Amino acid sequence: MKMHLKNNPGHCSNYAAMWSIKRLVLLHIAAAVLLLSWLFEPGRGLWLTVDEAVFRLFNDSLKSGNDAWRMLWAVANHRLFDIAAILALASVFVASGLRNRHIGWLWHFSTITLTALAALLATQLGHLLSIERASGTVIYAHTFHLSEWATFKTKDIAYSTFPGDHGMVAFVWVACVFYYLERRYRIPAVIAALISVTPRLVGGAHWLSDELVGAGFVTLIVVAWLFSTPLAASMLEKIQNFWARVARVIRHVKCSPG
Repeated sequence: MKMHLKNNPGHCSNYAAMWSIKRLVLLHIAAAVLLLSWLFEPGRGLWLTVDEAVFRLFNDSLKSGNDAWRMLWAVANHRLFDIAAILALASVFVASGLRNRHIGWLWHFSTITLTALAALLATQLGHLLSIERASGTVIYAHTFHLSEWATFKTKDIAYSTFPGDHGMVAFVWVACVFYYLERRYRIPAVIAALISVTPRLVGGAHWLSDELVGAGFVTLIVVAWLFSTPLAASMLEKIQNFWARVARVIRHVKCSPG
């Protein structure tokens, strides 16, 4: 079992030792190469070709698919499904908490909090990078629109798709699972991420490169600073102390007479 117990309070006081300059630089280089491959030729043309091919594949499947297939993706592109996707991502930490109770729910809940904050940071950084690029459902004629077929509101159109919000959130969650939890939780985390990201691709609201390049770029930058510096360890310690104080207050209120 390989849990990152060094990030628990009392195990992360030596922050200077947590710097990994080599990994920090390599992750930034990887992020830069990924983004540049999308911005400039010949990578630009390759990404656009792949984007169109994937969009056509999914949209054609909706055109020729039956009502059950269409309903599946219409529901998956409803806003309420986003909550289910987030719960699926968080459930990986919950499963670890149930299996590793000796580590404690405080630690697992704190890692969920840290991961959520990191995902929020990623989306905010992504908005700074936002590049105006409309979805395939806007650009191409004669495309199938789930929003016109379904009797409820579902998302299949976007006018600023890059980078993909769902991808940024999902990829950061997966990175934190890979860093903090045992290997057994990696595949479930990847599956949960696919559940979150795939609906927007099938519905046509996002391009594949919105997720792989845009969300991938932002995730690499965020992960680099989280885990190649003392940032994550320092944040986790503060978060644990905060939730420990909250727990003490709740216990005090419960034990108070009347």
